[in-house]
Amino acid sequence: MSVENADRFIRFIKEDPALIQKVKSAGPENFEKVSAEAGASCSAFDFVCAVLDGLKK
Repeated sequence: MSVENADRFIRFIKEDPALIQKVKSAGPENFEKVSAEAGASCSAFDFVCAVLDGLKK
């Protein structure tokens, strides 16, 4: 798990908006499982850090 994987997961979400619904449906306790199934294993904290880094750009 890493912020780099979270960046990848964000790209996957942009390419496949259905992932947003998968994340929401799975709930917070299964976020890591959904990201891993997508091929970009990351924690919710990694994801938030990646989003925050993206805001700086």
